[in-house]
Order: sequence, then structure tokens, then C-alpha cells
Amino acid sequence: MAKKDIYDIVNERFDKKFKRESVIKDSDRFKTYDEVFDHQNLDHIYVLMKRGYIKTVECPISTGKEANVYKINTKEGEAALKIFRTSTSTFGAFLEYIDGDRRFQKIDRSKRGIIYTWSRKEHLNLITMFDEGLSVPEPGAFFRNLLMMEYIEYEGKPAPQIKILDAEKEEWIEMWHIVLDFVKKLFMNCKLVHADLSEYNILYNGEPVFIDVGQSVHIEHPNAPHLLQRDLNVISKFFKKKGLKGIDQDAMSLKTQLLDSLTEDEK
Repeated sequence: MAKKDIYDIVNERFDKKFKRESVIKDSDRFKTYDEVFDHQNLDHIYVLMKRGYIKTVECPISTGKEANVYKINTKEGEAALKIFRTSTSTFGAFLEYIDGDRRFQKIDRSKRGIIYTWSRKEHLNLITMFDEGLSVPEPGAFFRNLLMMEYIEYEGKPAPQIKILDAEKEEWIEMWHIVLDFVKKLFMNCKLVHADLSEYNILYNGEPVFIDVGQSVHIEHPNAPHLLQRDLNVISKFFKKKGLKGIDQDAMSLKTQLLDSLTEDEK
């Protein structure tokens, strides 16, 4: 994607000399773009541009069922822009992680309302984690289904998932202890459970960086114990494949410690 193209398209849409429909119907220009750049999302990008947060939208970093992430330029430098799909067919599953979270008791339960809440939830979770010093991207501006955050890179490229890393056993051991420490601090300090912890949601920029925290729930969420167990089961399986020993015992010990702390708080 050329830097100027998406900027030109956005500005053209809002230039009074042009009719909005004439630009959107220009299939020759739009067929080269991701389906994320629909009418509504161009509106939202334009808002962040007019507010001075975004200068240019560059290349895709990652694509997924629920959101795409793009590298962008801002007046401070490079950043990442996460655009949640408003056309996703899985939006209903978001409610599993929203309902029961005391921070989101009254929400718009329309399709777009749920997705906007999901974006706001990830923004809030990132702020909570970043403020506690956890290794997550620094959150930036937020507008509806668009979320800006720190661009995580490694050796001049977008940081890879730990899933594809080629590391020595000693490095995997060190990373395993970093993951356990993250889970513990997330629970004890932030009062959150990640709820989708896996080798796909941990980047590496010299050390693990934890991402995709929209589903993270408060520890008082009714499913928090189950989600904590699932997180530890999933990430344990990955590290066991790297030849590490005692993984299950480490995970069980941490789970017991964290859940016991809930009981102690109730006393």
C-alpha cells in the first residue's frame, strides 16, 4: 500500500468537491485494499487524522478474524492501528467476556455496540496493564472500533510471535518464567485474567510482549477461574513442546496460589 493512497482516499471522501458515493464506487482503486477499509472505517480513520493522531496509514502487520493491524505514521513516529471488523460473524462470542465484567454493565447490545465495547475494553485493559509496568504495547488514541498502540518491532521488522521463534532451551526456560510472572502480576496487580493466552498472542522483541487483551476479564468475572486454567493449559502445552520439564507443576502451583488469594481476600 503506497503511503499517499489511503490518505488521498480518506481526504477525497471528505472533500466537498466530490460526492462520497463516487469515491466508494471506484472499484478500480478500492479492489486493491483490504475489506477493512469500508465506508465506516474510512470515516473513523479520518476522525483520527483530523485530530492529529494519524499522518499516514502504511502496510498491514497482521490480519485476523476479528481485527487487522496496520503500521501507521504519527507525529511522534511509528505506531500500530488495530481496526476491529464490524462485519465479523463472531461478534456474539464477545459477550462471553463482556457479560459478568463489572466494568461494562450497561452497553449497547447491537452488533456495532458490542464491537465498540470490545475495542474500548481492550483499550482499558492495555492502560491497566501498561500502568502496572507489564510488557504490553503502550496504548494510544482510541475511537469506536479503532485502537492505536505502540508498534512492536524486532530487528527492523514487525515483532514475530513466539510461535515461530528459533531459540535455545535456556531461552525458552527464561521466557517460561517471564510468562508465569506476567500471569501472576496480571492477576495480583491488575486484577485481570488474560483469557486468550497462547503462543499466538505473545510477540518477541528481545523479550516477550503480550498482546490481544480485549477478552481479558476482571478476576471477579464468574468465568475467571476457568479462563485462568485454560490460559495456563494452553501456554503450558506450547512450552512443553520446547522440551521444558516441570511445566505442568509450575502451572498448577501458580493457579492454586492465585485462586487461593481470592479466597483470602474474601475472609
